[in-house]
Amino acid sequence: MAIIKLLSDVIANQIAAGEVVNRPASVVKELMENAIDAGATDITLIIKDAGKTLIQVIDNGCGMDKDDAQMSFTAHATSKIQTADDLYNLNTMGFRGEALASIAAISFIEMKTKLNKSELGTIVNVEGGQIKKVEPVSCEKGTSISVKNLFFNTPARRNFLKADSIENDHITNEFIRIALFYNDVSFTYYNNGKIVFKLDKTNMRKRLSIIFGRNYDSKILPLDEDTDLVKIHGFISKIELVRKKKDEQYFFVNGRFMRNNYFANAVERAYIGLIPDHTHPFFVINLFVNPKNIDVNIHPTKTEIKFLDDKFIYSILLAATKRSLGQFTLESEIDWNLPTTMAFSASPTTAPLVPPSINYNPNYNPFNPNKSFDHSTSNDFLSSPKILFNNLHENTNTTNDISKNSHTNSPYQVAQKYIIVPNNEYCIVVHQQRASLRILYDEFISSAHSNVKGQQFLFPLNHFFNPAHSFRLLELSDELKNYGFELEYLEDGSFNITAAPNNLSSEQIIDAIDEFIDSLDENNNSKSEREHKIALSLAKRLCIKDGDILTENEVVSLISQLFSKNNYEISPLNERILTRLSTDYLDSLLS
Repeated sequence: MAIIKLLSDVIANQIAAGEVVNRPASVVKELMENAIDAGATDITLIIKDAGKTLIQVIDNGCGMDKDDAQMSFTAHATSKIQTADDLYNLNTMGFRGEALASIAAISFIEMKTKLNKSELGTIVNVEGGQIKKVEPVSCEKGTSISVKNLFFNTPARRNFLKADSIENDHITNEFIRIALFYNDVSFTYYNNGKIVFKLDKTNMRKRLSIIFGRNYDSKILPLDEDTDLVKIHGFISKIELVRKKKDEQYFFVNGRFMRNNYFANAVERAYIGLIPDHTHPFFVINLFVNPKNIDVNIHPTKTEIKFLDDKFIYSILLAATKRSLGQFTLESEIDWNLPTTMAFSASPTTAPLVPPSINYNPNYNPFNPNKSFDHSTSNDFLSSPKILFNNLHENTNTTNDISKNSHTNSPYQVAQKYIIVPNNEYCIVVHQQRASLRILYDEFISSAHSNVKGQQFLFPLNHFFNPAHSFRLLELSDELKNYGFELEYLEDGSFNITAAPNNLSSEQIIDAIDEFIDSLDENNNSKSEREHKIALSLAKRLCIKDGDILTENEVVSLISQLFSKNNYEISPLNERILTRLSTDYLDSLLS
């Protein structure tokens, strides 16, 4: 009895669809790339219900006749390669011929297409991989493909899709990747009937600033390098434009988006010492290489590419990035026409070197460190340090030990980082930043459930957040409102922030929202997890920092508020806030 059997074309295409189409964004990528290959100069993307109900791409490309329209849904049917050698001389986005067949196997498709000189076009209807209708139709030149009810016959795959806001973010990402490079093509993107992007033909710098925001235009530097091996063109960010994540880094190879951590490392190496640790620069970089020196056929989605001369390209990319950073960042300070030794030499001076002076208090007695604080200007509940720790929560060892001791002295700051709380039996060392973080975090968590109103702005703060996160931000705007944020989405893709929590600067407002959105991944969907992240983001910006000098009243207030918390020993980042140093331990150090 034969065990091995030949799979039907329908099942084979469904399996292929699992490699090519894992979410609606994959369909958007394939259809838009087909439109580019068809020579379109105007492309429209229409999305409904995050692509689950409808994905439609309309282009004004070359179109197809009846035979080609029908053949395009056959597996491995393509006009882009004829021989195996063509795989190493590719100048098109697609080439395998599996995209339409795979998409058709798991959806309902309607295609309308017409050649430029034809009077009538062709309509093709496909359901679950089976062609149901092929007829003449009156339509515009080019091609319109509508993909409906994606994954209708593979419910398990449909159940694995994320929330609509997350799927929309992925769709927007795919749209941006194509729109960034092909700036000589006009694009329009509708989502549930609203325009997300309307992009006219322009240059790359203008296209970039329209997509990511007007403020990017002044924060990017040109990157250009022309060698026999590779031509590099694009833009990198100035050192003030950095991100917590690498989601605003774009590489293109001969017009094809790719992921390449190796080349990304070359760019980031040029920023070492210029930007804070654990931050990443923004860049959009196009590499033009001989197609014979790359292999794009190593991954179903074609986003991973092998290079024959990757080590040389790495070195060229690193050198070009360093040169751009140096030339355009320091050009106002350095005369680049001078010899190198002169351009970077220190200014000559004949002034004698003066040793630094040291200031000290001659009256300070290290054997009598207690200070007599004047609390006359403090608030009533802080006016007496002797009752500082009275009436606090019981059931806590530290609080009880302190409140029972009538000889508790006032706390004081050490090294602009720690606060010492002494008594006769031991002293407590408190980390001031972590203590402040705990206090503010608890307050923001509490305010989230009491709908505290933010400070209303006379003039709204306008900002372009990462467009790939705009749908997530819209979805979470009501939750952000609980913390005092009020956001309004505008047609140009930016947001107006009309209210925010008190005491936050404009920069802190933007950073807090950015960090909150960036910290979310596709699995962080619980409300409590989101509350934790936004409260932490806000508390980190407002808390007392290491190095901050505190007044006597501020020290007393901080300690008072800290010990009124039930969880005063551990910060929201799960770090220890304080430690106890017993007299026995101190004796052992000095024995």
